[in-house]
Amino acid sequence: MRRVIIYLTWAWEILIGILLITPGGVLCIACGTTVQAPGYIGRPATMVAGIVAIVLGVFGIVATARGARAGLAAAGA
Repeated sequence: MRRVIIYLTWAWEILIGILLITPGGVLCIACGTTVQAPGYIGRPATMVAGIVAIVLGVFGIVATARGARAGLAAAGA
């Protein structure tokens, strides 16, 4: 059960990254209504934040899977 929660956490991280990149995502954080809109940090910043979130999510899933596989191999040895 713990492993499922870990995988879901990493998948959530990837989803947040996708929403940051996609126009019309989370309250349209990627497009902003005007340059002076409160909380709008700019398109390049949201792209970087989204890409970083996706990369962290993918690395997290891969690391979790490798750790689980290594644990199973050690237990079988």
